[in-house]
Amino acid sequence: VVSAADMMKKNEFSVGPWSIYTTRSHILKSQCERSKDGCSSDDVNSCNVCRYSRTLELPSLPEMVFPDNCLRLVHTSNVELLFNALDALTMVDAHSESLSVAGSLEWRSTRKGLEEVKDKVKPYDWTFTTAYKGTYYDKEKQSLKVEESSEAIDYHKLKQQEQILFYDDIVLFEDELADNGIAELRVKIRVMASGFFILMRFFLRVDGVLVRFNDTRLYHAAQTNYILREFSTREQSLPNPRLPLPVLKDVNKLSELIPYNNVITHKLIIPP
Repeated sequence: VVSAADMMKKNEFSVGPWSIYTTRSHILKSQCERSKDGCSSDDVNSCNVCRYSRTLELPSLPEMVFPDNCLRLVHTSNVELLFNALDALTMVDAHSESLSVAGSLEWRSTRKGLEEVKDKVKPYDWTFTTAYKGTYYDKEKQSLKVEESSEAIDYHKLKQQEQILFYDDIVLFEDELADNGIAELRVKIRVMASGFFILMRFFLRVDGVLVRFNDTRLYHAAQTNYILREFSTREQSLPNPRLPLPVLKDVNKLSELIPYNNVITHKLIIPP
């Protein structure tokens, strides 16, 4: 029997004062991994199924949740950045929908016979839209400062050719909306000698209704004491003549065509 630990794939890379760890493993199981009655409520080492059940108020989870998948960065000051599915799902609205009633009804009315979808559309955000920007720890309590900033990420610099020292692309959760679209959260990192860049993207496509992007980009230039974090939202109603089906199926190409609704940049200042 192959254990869960054996199924995990872990990568580690160090650059300057940063240690970077990525983990990927199997999807969340449907039942408690240890007991038919579930893990004890005071068990600090509860299985993932019980941990998710106790933490989240959502009546339903995405079809594919990867509970052990994560990106983790640790600075020598003990500041830690973490990107994982559970924290992202805690920011999904468990009590109301993120689409307008009209949009939801339109979607259901054009998908006759899909009882699975109709049953799923209840008063919670069945699109699993999240504004999660990552989880940040300051273990030494040296006050990791987060402040709004007018400084922008230098995308021109990022487009310059430079050797990539480390790269990973990790899916945190995904739901195909009963074959009528997709909701997905994934995080990518690339590390160069000049610094590192992270893109965490929530992407939603509800066929015939809309597409939505919630992007968190983080850039750290080597030899600096801060990270720039840019959070942006974009949304476009469908159908749209500028967005034919091949474009809608290509997330990267689609992302170049959808205008930004809102962009907020923060500076995360790392303690010495």
